Amino acid sequence: MAISVKTVADKVFNLLKGYGFAVDTYDKEGVTVGDPADAVRFYVEDPDLLVTLNVPQEEIKFSVSANTEETDILRKQLKQLAQSYLMNLDFRVFGKTLKPISDAISVAKASKETGMESVTEANLGPVSGSVKTSYQPLDNVKIIVKHSKDVNEEVRGSRSRNINKIFIQANEERHLFPSKNLHGARAMARHIHNGGTMHDTVAESIIGMCKDFGSIKEFVGYVTKKGLVNETNGEYVSLAKEHIENIRTTFKKLSGVKTYANAVESLAEFNNVEIVNEVNLEDHFTETHFDEKVGNAHHTLSRLVNKQSAFESYIMDTIQTESFKNAKTLMQESEVMQFDTPNAQLGYRVSQLGQSASSEKLGGYLNGIGSKLSGGGNMSQFEYRAVKASLLSAQNSTPVMAESTDDLGKYESFLDTFTNTDKPFAQ
Repeated sequence: MAISVKTVADKVFNLLKGYGFAVDTYDKEGVTVGDPADAVRFYVEDPDLLVTLNVPQEEIKFSVSANTEETDILRKQLKQLAQSYLMNLDFRVFGKTLKPISDAISVAKASKETGMESVTEANLGPVSGSVKTSYQPLDNVKIIVKHSKDVNEEVRGSRSRNINKIFIQANEERHLFPSKNLHGARAMARHIHNGGTMHDTVAESIIGMCKDFGSIKEFVGYVTKKGLVNETNGEYVSLAKEHIENIRTTFKKLSGVKTYANAVESLAEFNNVEIVNEVNLEDHFTETHFDEKVGNAHHTLSRLVNKQSAFESYIMDTIQTESFKNAKTLMQESEVMQFDTPNAQLGYRVSQLGQSASSEKLGGYLNGIGSKLSGGGNMSQFEYRAVKASLLSAQNSTPVMAESTDDLGKYESFLDTFTNTDKPFAQ
């Protein structure tokens, strides 16, 4: 059987991303690659692990600095993947750091050996400047901030406030950054440092997110201050707040040394959302007049609502065709385990359910819910519906959670204790 390294590489990358890891991808020379299918090394800084494809030897090497419950589960999934392509899995634990011996090289050493350290290892420098101007360097790129008020050095964070204009300077060329969002400017500086320009598609996405951030933040502040939030429109405010945090996280990743490449890959997902159903905010947030602060958020919220709707439809449709083939075997592992809280037990079982899914996207989603529950969090209404539908789908295939309908009903009641019971769930 001829092994398609691109296919295996793509599946390894998707498996790691399903855990929510920030994955750095490298070719056999240790050089960063943008397309995961071209990679043979996949490095995750937290937790410290490295997956290497050794096609000539027909094996997948999985190296970790410390073996944990999470890495052990990942090891089993990588073993299944390897077996699917008639490959072997070489699993090794190297203590606190990954060492070059046995091909488990660290990213830092790979960078030095291939001469790319000057490109990938540059970090944003400290902010300094005068009373009216602040500077932050990134190798040959510099962020220049003009302030509308004098900077008070004795006040922490003063150089990130009272921003009048921001410029990005590279190779003696200075460009006006069309936003006062300093986090967005840092993302743009990293992009230009990595070879991008102020007018390519990534730059346009960064600028678009800055605009979204401003309009959505203004919208949330306005409707909250005016007391316009109620039960019928609260979902839009929650969605807006979530989007604000997502933009912050994306800017942080775009600014990072090791997270930039993966963050760039995720930019198109939001920008390419087709608006099927318009959100008429005027119907939901009314006062004596329709304020522009609400109107400015109209288009962005429409995209958010349609993106969420499309994702939820995909998840529910996938569940209907999913067999969760190994769910019973995986969940039986919890019978001999001790859990500190019911949440921890439930989170573990939901994660096991995710591992039994053949769909990597559904599996990653259920794993995320499991991690959330294990951390003490609660499920949203849709997450509850998705878990319940998954359990029922698995139950129809094989007796996963119980041997009788009554026992399954008890388990569904158990799930109810982890949700907001003030409102009925949509069926």
